Amino acid sequence: MPRPESKSRARHSQRQRLTNLSRSTSRSVSKENETSESSIKTSFLTSTPVSSTVANTMFNATILSPISSNLQISLKSQEYSMSISPPMTRSSSTKQKTNEQFVGPSSKKIQTYAQQSQLVQDNDEHDFYQVIHNSFLLELMRNTICQSCFHNWNGIMRLTKREGLYCSTEFECQCSNIVRCNSSSQSTSTRYRDINIRSVLAANLSGVGYAGLTKICGALNIPPPIEEEYFVKLMEDIVPIVQQHQQESMKNAVDEACQIAGSRNLTVSGDGSWQKRGFASLNGVAAVLSSCVTPKVLDIERMSKKCTVCDGALSIKEKSRQQYEEIISNHNCQINFKGSSGAMEVDGIHRLFTRSISLYNVKYVNYIGDGDTKTMVKLTDEPPYPDIVVQKIEDINHWCKKMKHRLEKIKNEMKTVVIDGKKGISGAGRMTENMIINFKYYYRQAIVRNKTNLEEMVKSVWAIFKHKASTNNEPHHEWCDPIYCGYLRALLEGKEYDHTPHSLSHGVMKAIRPVFEESASPDVLKKVLHGSSQNPNESFHSVLWSMAPKRRYSSGTILDLCVALSVAVFNDGYQSLQKLLENLCGEC
Repeated sequence: MPRPESKSRARHSQRQRLTNLSRSTSRSVSKENETSESSIKTSFLTSTPVSSTVANTMFNATILSPISSNLQISLKSQEYSMSISPPMTRSSSTKQKTNEQFVGPSSKKIQTYAQQSQLVQDNDEHDFYQVIHNSFLLELMRNTICQSCFHNWNGIMRLTKREGLYCSTEFECQCSNIVRCNSSSQSTSTRYRDINIRSVLAANLSGVGYAGLTKICGALNIPPPIEEEYFVKLMEDIVPIVQQHQQESMKNAVDEACQIAGSRNLTVSGDGSWQKRGFASLNGVAAVLSSCVTPKVLDIERMSKKCTVCDGALSIKEKSRQQYEEIISNHNCQINFKGSSGAMEVDGIHRLFTRSISLYNVKYVNYIGDGDTKTMVKLTDEPPYPDIVVQKIEDINHWCKKMKHRLEKIKNEMKTVVIDGKKGISGAGRMTENMIINFKYYYRQAIVRNKTNLEEMVKSVWAIFKHKASTNNEPHHEWCDPIYCGYLRALLEGKEYDHTPHSLSHGVMKAIRPVFEESASPDVLKKVLHGSSQNPNESFHSVLWSMAPKRRYSSGTILDLCVALSVAVFNDGYQSLQKLLENLCGEC
């Protein structure tokens, strides 16, 4: 029996092998014969220092050595089948990235829009509305000279006309000279008053609606907005203009995605959302977003099962049949979907795929969606493109929940099984809730960091298992990365490292091994190759429902306006509304 190595000698030997490995990696040495099961097992066993006891060595080898037989892919790196950059190169690149200023996706969107649109800064310091009490206006007039009698103005103030927040005021001097003042100009494009257009947009942007805007006006002691009937009419008239702005924003987003992808075949993430929680919502939306660094809305469909005009007209159907039929035939019905509320997402996404060629001359060839959606079944049974089969890419966030659920299942199943002298695998220093969440997080990081390389992805997932199974006598960090592995960093820095606070017992690791055998299988992980997530979709839904809150009902017209505004804001930021207001208000 060979003499066990001391800890210091073992660390020195491991450090030397790590340095040699880093050097050999740069030469890209690959041997096809190293993929055989026997050579891989040998590399596992010889890569670790000899344990102080044969029993521990054999037990740990029983847990770890069969890992290599599960990898049915070519391992092209030398000795440990691990690929890392030289220590100095990795640290310098990390330092360089740290010094770079981080710019988030939202900031990039704003910068891109500002560069493309070349927004002109308004230098008119008086171009804004200012609230002033009428008594101060009278006081101001009394300090002026009347242009007719050339005396200090002395007279009365009259409100001659009011349209919502707009009002026309007359100041009549005692000499009968009248001065008229309008509080807002009239738009040449829509014929509505500028202040009323802005109030309608503000009510929807803030999500307070007509009722909320009325309360705000009351609290500020200013005249109420236009009556609700005209408020709705104004919305109906400006929706087409806002939707043109929405289409322009989505078209620019498609062009940007095609430029990044270098193709007219795009990978998109799709998801549906409902205006009411539960499965009885009368309204919903379905949207597809680009999957680039700055994801944007490419297309969206509003789905409604109810029309407020049709429902309102039913009240006169029996009394005045002719008037009822006239209303029904002349109005723009908001209903565009019939079926269950749960089917809105499936039908909506299919519509977006079907019209992608006619709208943008692009094809959505890869679809990122959660695992429980029926959308892929619809896209498969009724293909939107005759020459292309849409491929499903799993949502990484939904996918990684499987690791958590499987670990929780094993934890519950083994509550009565005695492992390492204790019942079950839970408890302090074992498989706690926080430990399960950490495993899920490590699993996600292994996928995200290697989502374009299946071989590295498989090794990174197994590295999690080997890292947690390591002990001071038997460190198994062959596939770890010094970026996140404290043991490898300690080796490079020549410091001591204690595995005890971080490792799990052999019995616990043996119990959870089947989870890794399934989750780290190449056949399983290839489903998340080039994967992404639906987080951008959820972010967009948050923007949309902040404008049309789920706590109150919104008609199809309100949803159309809020959808158009939310697309513009999500894609290009609030600064894009400047151009929209110029189109709506015109030259006032």
